[in-house]
Parts: sequence; C-alpha cells; structure tokens
Amino acid sequence: MPARIRNFNLRKDLKTVLQFQYETYERNFPGFQVDRGFLEDFARQLRAAADERSEQLWVLEVDGQVSGLVWATLITSMVEEVVGYIKNVYVAPELRGQGYGRMLLRIAEDWFRSQGAPKSVLDASVCNEEALAFYEQVGYRAARVRMEKPLG
Repeated sequence: MPARIRNFNLRKDLKTVLQFQYETYERNFPGFQVDRGFLEDFARQLRAAADERSEQLWVLEVDGQVSGLVWATLITSMVEEVVGYIKNVYVAPELRGQGYGRMLLRIAEDWFRSQGAPKSVLDASVCNEEALAFYEQVGYRAARVRMEKPLG
C-alpha cells in the first residue's frame, strides 16, 4: 500500500483524527466514553497545537486515506530543560504491525532531535498490552510509574 507521512492539515484532517480518539481513549481508559464535549475540547487542542511552534502533528496516509497520527510537543519539567513528548499516536487497527507506527514515531523523534531534545517520552496505559509491547520493541522503557487510588 502506498504510504506517506505529511503535516496535519486542520481543515482536511480534523474530522478523521477526531474519529481516532474513540478507540484511543476508550481502549486505554476502561469505562471512559468519548462524547461530544470531549471531541470539542480535543478539537480546540488540535487547533491550538496547529499554531504552536513547540508542537507538531503529522498524519499517515495509506492509499490516500488518513490512517494514523502522531502529535509531538516539547515540554519542560522540574528536572529536565526540554523533553520530546508524544501526546498522541494512532494507527488504524487494520494497518498495525506493518511498520507505520515506527514511521510515525521516527518522524516525531527526528523533530525532537532537531529541536535539541535529548529524549522522547510518552504515556501508555497498562491495560493496552499491545501498545506497551510495541513501545518496548521500538526502544521505549518504563521510567516512572503513575499509581492511582479510587477515592469513591
């Protein structure tokens, strides 16, 4: 299948990228349901990111169809001056395991390097074993653990 990665085009790609979020969020946060309010907020964030120099978005096109996304940003923390952060990465289920996720991460990591970031980080849900295995396969390692305690 002919594939290419190109810059995100807000006008052309927004609707499709929003559709990706159903699987992304509902799979990674059991019990969460993507609703209209969530999608409106996500769209606002995408619009803001499209105008922000510290953020980049790319889409994967396969056979002319938008089939994936990577959203990269530069962040600072209390312990690091600058870090590349993968905010969102997605490949359509039927295309997984064919190297497209690697392509998306590689373009983000190359951009991070060009911006002086010494490393790339991302968050992954422990319930998404397929994603965890993929991230480990491409060189990501657990560096921190976020723990939760229900208060209800």
